[in-house]
Amino acid sequence: MNRLLLILLLLNASLQASQPNVLFIIVDDLTTTLSCYGNTHVHTPAMDALAARGVRFDHAYTQFALCNPSRCSFLTGCYPEKTGVMDLKTSLRKALPDVVTLPQHFKDHGYTTGRVGKVFHVADPKTKLDVELGPALHKDSEILIEAKAENDPDDKPRAKAKGEGYNRTFAASARPAADFTDYQIADDAIATLDGFKAKPFFLAVGFIRPHTPYVAPKAFFESIDKTQLTLPPFYRVGGEVLTQLPQSSLRPNNNVFRYAEPTRDEARDALQAYLASTSFVDSQIGRVLARLEELKLSDNTVVVLTGDHGYQLGEHGLWAKQTLFEGANHVPLLIAAPDVKPGTRVGLVEQVDIYPTLCDLAGLPKPKHLQGRSLKPMLDDPTAKGRQIAISTMVAPHTKLTGHSVRTDAFRYIVWEQNGGELLYDLRNDPDELHNLAAQPAQADRMNRMSERLAAHLKAVSAP
Repeated sequence: MNRLLLILLLLNASLQASQPNVLFIIVDDLTTTLSCYGNTHVHTPAMDALAARGVRFDHAYTQFALCNPSRCSFLTGCYPEKTGVMDLKTSLRKALPDVVTLPQHFKDHGYTTGRVGKVFHVADPKTKLDVELGPALHKDSEILIEAKAENDPDDKPRAKAKGEGYNRTFAASARPAADFTDYQIADDAIATLDGFKAKPFFLAVGFIRPHTPYVAPKAFFESIDKTQLTLPPFYRVGGEVLTQLPQSSLRPNNNVFRYAEPTRDEARDALQAYLASTSFVDSQIGRVLARLEELKLSDNTVVVLTGDHGYQLGEHGLWAKQTLFEGANHVPLLIAAPDVKPGTRVGLVEQVDIYPTLCDLAGLPKPKHLQGRSLKPMLDDPTAKGRQIAISTMVAPHTKLTGHSVRTDAFRYIVWEQNGGELLYDLRNDPDELHNLAAQPAQADRMNRMSERLAAHLKAVSAP
């Protein structure tokens, strides 16, 4: 063999051996109700173990608390104002016809790539990967019908614009785990890992639960003592009156309670069901991570786990995403990577930071279009500071007004366009966001600073 060719082949083999794999796990509608984030009622041993061997970011925020806008944002590394995606139907290609998405970037740099389950919300025709396997979403919907008949027969299906639906979209099932959508996704992810193990890979795996319907095998419901669950306050003496909030802030509860507001018992049942679904998806994440370990790939694989956004679980009486409050915008973010010491980081970070971070961890160049910032300095140095502010955007589904949230380490400022209202919360003393300080004269300077920061951000990130 030609000596030069042999040297090139050896160099290429050495480069491939040094390149880390990437396993990017996205969990639909997952907020920070995990054991590793302090929830004592839920059982999430797989995610807890990942947090224990990696870095847990305590203050990570989505850019838009809705599936399609959020995923388009972190899969392009651009804010929603740049992607132009603010609903469930728009393709990111409308505003960014030539942008290179995160998995495509790894594909373009020699990685074997795949996406399993729900990764993009709207399929992207320009992201061409080696493996592309979607979820069988109908399976859990069929299980819900069966489980409702067995466990909640008084909640009869009601007619609605798109067929029939239940008021309470949750129930425990007698079916085995293998019958559920997320079990199939885990199966597909495991099979894909088996096929990818020979060379550097990027694999994105998108799990479905705890997105509604909250269905899981009964054992996961039974593991949670609902009598010990505490609901967030709907009202607080001396606090806000919910009816005085801006109309755009309080979206309908048509994700979980579609036709009637819940009683407190029903709300507690829903919380149990959400946590049961979270525990169930954790068990499937555990299967994938166990296979990664069995293949002896863990030491050379970057594992990132996040929710596509958070979720309101009774805060302000809301059971939904699509708000600008803490619950819907605060997301879990766990990163385990070679040579990164375990720990926690309290600084503010955003999901738009994931793309540049993975580029740095894999030694890939960062595309010029990226608007996020790499978290590698924070991974390398526990004392490194996070962002000064985290920005989230929302289009209210019922008023169609656009709003923005500015989160600092201590405050949240919310403003809705067209004089739709302003809110300011001191999160150190009011973590439930029940005392609006926006009208207090003592907060006038802070309100102005928040407004100026938001205006500067929007000017910097908006298209083109």
